[in-house]
Amino acid sequence: MNKPGLLALAISISTLPATALANVTEATLYPSHAELTWTESEQISAGAGTIDIQGLPVSLQDQSLQVMLEGLPNVTLQQVQISRAEREEFVAEETRQLRNALSEVTLRIQEKEDLISAWKQQITLMNHAAKSPHELTASELSDLAAALKETTQTALTEIRQARVSMKDDEALKDRLTRELAQATQRAKASKNVRIHYRAPENASVHVKLRFQTSEARWRSEYNARLNTEADSGGQLTLEHVAVVQQTTGSDWDNVQLQLATANARKGTSMPKVHPWVVSPGQPERYQAKALAPMAEMRAGSSMADAAVAQQASTFTQSYRLPENVNVPSGSSGQRFKVADHVLPVEVAVWSAPVLDPTGYIHAKGQFSGEVPIPAGPATLYRDGQSVGQTHLGELAEGEVVDLGFGADQAVRIKVVNELERTGEEGIWKSENVQRRQNRIEITNHHDKPVQVRIFDRLPVSEQDTLTVKPLEISEPVQRDFEDNKGVLVWDREVAAGETKSVKSGFEVRVPEGTALPPL
Repeated sequence: MNKPGLLALAISISTLPATALANVTEATLYPSHAELTWTESEQISAGAGTIDIQGLPVSLQDQSLQVMLEGLPNVTLQQVQISRAEREEFVAEETRQLRNALSEVTLRIQEKEDLISAWKQQITLMNHAAKSPHELTASELSDLAAALKETTQTALTEIRQARVSMKDDEALKDRLTRELAQATQRAKASKNVRIHYRAPENASVHVKLRFQTSEARWRSEYNARLNTEADSGGQLTLEHVAVVQQTTGSDWDNVQLQLATANARKGTSMPKVHPWVVSPGQPERYQAKALAPMAEMRAGSSMADAAVAQQASTFTQSYRLPENVNVPSGSSGQRFKVADHVLPVEVAVWSAPVLDPTGYIHAKGQFSGEVPIPAGPATLYRDGQSVGQTHLGELAEGEVVDLGFGADQAVRIKVVNELERTGEEGIWKSENVQRRQNRIEITNHHDKPVQVRIFDRLPVSEQDTLTVKPLEISEPVQRDFEDNKGVLVWDREVAAGETKSVKSGFEVRVPEGTALPPL
C-alpha cells in the first residue's frame, strides 16, 4: 500500500513508539454492523517494541478487536491496549493547511471576478462615449468606432479567459470545502491501539487489525423489471442492489468489500417457549396467553459487475464485490450491484371485481439463486416503465415470487347483477332469505390473448342458524382457494377483442325473527 509519510515504524525497546493512522483495507458488512480490517506492511526490529495506531472509529467494539503480526514466525504479541482520544490536535495541522489553501483560492476567484467587472465597466463606458460623440468629424468618428471595436473585443477576450481560469479554481474550492468538512468531522473522538510485541529478528511483517463497529452496514434494494414481450413468455429480472453506508468519520479508499446476510438484529437463538396455560370461562385471557409466544416468534423472523455469491458453510452466505471500491463516510448510501436474477414467470391480469373492477398485472414464478436474498424495498418496472414500489420478502431457492405490476387499462371488467332478492319464504316454517347472482364480464382490448384470473367470495357461516348455499357458479373454478374458505378463483384465457364471463351466486337463510347479515 502506497501511503508516503502516513506510517513510518522505527521500533526498538529504547525508542518511542511509532504511530500509524488506521486505514480500512477490507470490510465485511452485515445488515446491523460491520467487521473492518486494517493492514500495513512494516519493518520491525528484533526484541521488544510497541506500535501505536491512531484514528480508529470511536465505535470500535473493544471486545471484538483482533491483532495479528503476519510474515515472521515466532513473533509474539505481549499486550494490546485500547484508549479513547480526542482528535482535534491530530487534525489541527491538516485543517490549518486546508483553510489557508481555501483562503488563497477564494482570493484568486475574487480577483478574477473583479477583473471581469472592470472589463465590463470599460465596455459600458465606451458604449456611453459612442452614444454621445458631440461634434466629431467623420475621421474622428471612424477612429472612435475602431477604438470601441478593439476595446470591446479585447475586453470580451479577457472576460472569457478569466472565466475559463475560474473554472479550475472553483472546482478546487469545492474540493477543499469538502475536505475541510471531512477534516472537521474527523476531529471527533477516536480510539487508539498500542501493540506490545517481541520479535526474534528484524523483519518485514503485516500489521493487521480486525474489529467490529456499528457505524457501517448494508441493506438490500431491488429493481424488479418485468418483460411481458419476451419470446418465451413473461420474464422477470430482479436486480439486487446493495446500499452501503458508513459513518466512521474516515473515507474508505480501495476497500475489498464483502456483504454478509446474517442479521444480528434477529438475535442468536429462538425465543423461549413457555407453558401454554388455559383456563375455562376466560376467553380473553386464554387468547392472550396462547398468542404471546407465537407473537414473539413471528417478530423474530420478520451497478458495476455483479458480486460473487459465496457459501462459506451450510448456514453462512455472503457476496463479494469483484473489484475494490471507495465508500466515503457520510449519511448517503453508496449503491453497488450484487446480482441479476432472471426467472421465467406467468403473467396474468388479476381482479376481484366485486371489491374493485380494476385488472392488475401479476407475475408469478420460482426464485433461483446460489444463496438466499434478504428482504428489501423493490422498485417495479413493466416493459421499461416505472409502475410503483413494493416490498420484496426474503427468498430462497425454489420459493415463489409473486409481484403485482400495476393496472392494465386494456382489460375491462364489470359486474352485472342478474338477481338481487330479499324476503320471507316457507310454508310450515318461515325463513328470511337473500339471493344474489352476479355475472362478471371480462373484455380484452389488447391485440393478443391475455390470461385473466378472477377472484370472488361466497359468504361463510360459522353458526347453525345461518345457512349459505351457492347458486350458479361457472366451471371450471377453484373453490376455497389456497385454503381460504369461500374464496373462488377462475382462470381464463381471453382472446384479443373477446369478452368472456363467469357467474357467481349465493343464497343466505336465517330463521324467522332473525335479521339477515349485511351483504
